Amino acid sequence: MSITPLRLVTAAVPAAALTVGLVLAVGAPASAAPKPCAVGTWQLTKYTLKSHINEVTANAKGGTGTRLTITKKSATYDFSKAAKVVTKGVAEGDPYKVTDVFKKKVTFKSTLIGKKKTGSLTLRPKTGTGNATISSFLGKQPTGTAKLAKIYRTGIEDPFLPTFGQYTCTSKTLRLVLEADGPRTTIKSVHTFKRV
Repeated sequence: MSITPLRLVTAAVPAAALTVGLVLAVGAPASAAPKPCAVGTWQLTKYTLKSHINEVTANAKGGTGTRLTITKKSATYDFSKAAKVVTKGVAEGDPYKVTDVFKKKVTFKSTLIGKKKTGSLTLRPKTGTGNATISSFLGKQPTGTAKLAKIYRTGIEDPFLPTFGQYTCTSKTLRLVLEADGPRTTIKSVHTFKRV
């Protein structure tokens, strides 16, 4: 799979920038396992991403219909009814548009830390399994198709499937947020789900 501008954005993020929230979560004292608020099956109703890394900006939305099933030890994304994810931005002065099509399912071992209605969800990238794929188009030009589990195991990630996020939830809704700041780096992604 070719590295599209969005994948390049993710790969270029300084490790320290993305681990700020993760360090806080890992360093927090172990608490009782989260009660069932975040555990269950959720359907994505809205996704937004805004990022600025060095000379690359990205604004993304889409993916509605994606299902996320969270257990106390795993997280599974089901893209069988997912809409396309469209990202627009500027890379070193040149505007670009990337369209990503996700298909099938991928599962990661995961860790839930927090209380009943707030906490964090951390995926373990190297544990990815399943046949989910991502097909990307730069403008109308296809740039390739790759298996998500495989690329996550190699260290390449996509903002649409964050490996860490802070969650808030009720009996009916789940909001998963990733925020990271660093030298010349600002990233915020927000996933909003409804329980199904």
